[in-house]
Amino acid sequence: MAQDITPSPPPAEPPSTGQPTEDGLAAMPAAGRPVREGIVLAAGIAAIIGSFMTWAKVSAPILGTMTVSGVDGSDGWITAAAGLVMAAYGGMRLRGQHMPVAAPILAGLAALGLLGVGVWKIVDLQSTEADMRARMSSEDDPLGLGKAMSAATQVSVGSGLWLLTFAGVVGAAAMALIMIGRYRAVSE
Repeated sequence: MAQDITPSPPPAEPPSTGQPTEDGLAAMPAAGRPVREGIVLAAGIAAIIGSFMTWAKVSAPILGTMTVSGVDGSDGWITAAAGLVMAAYGGMRLRGQHMPVAAPILAGLAALGLLGVGVWKIVDLQSTEADMRARMSSEDDPLGLGKAMSAATQVSVGSGLWLLTFAGVVGAAAMALIMIGRYRAVSE
């Protein structure tokens, strides 16, 4: 007499009821909520990394190439802290830890702050390049050396600043979806 030794299937998860749980979020399928929090975590980590990477690169004849990272000034430390806030929120939510009501608002503001700083620094860098070129090729340049130097000087936005701005966009979008989901769960 042979017995069938096949394992029984794992118990099925109960279907989502859409009712708020104790943390105020609606019960979602297993992949619904963690994806958004994972995106916030990844955006926070990207912002921290971007804060330490190159924000600007200037290449000029005679002077050579100079690079500036975010943490060379105070702005990089501020963006690293904002990235840390986002990463902490995403990580704690992924672990299922209870969060204060203000936590998603703080993480959302951090993401918007990253986006704002990134856009501001990119626009400021491009404006500074235009001003520099205008000053170098001014009318007080009878030999045309300033104009030649201006044409040979290259100013570019660094990869860290682009990463920081992208992290702000992605983090803000994910936090908006999280907060909309939370609002819908509470209002139902």
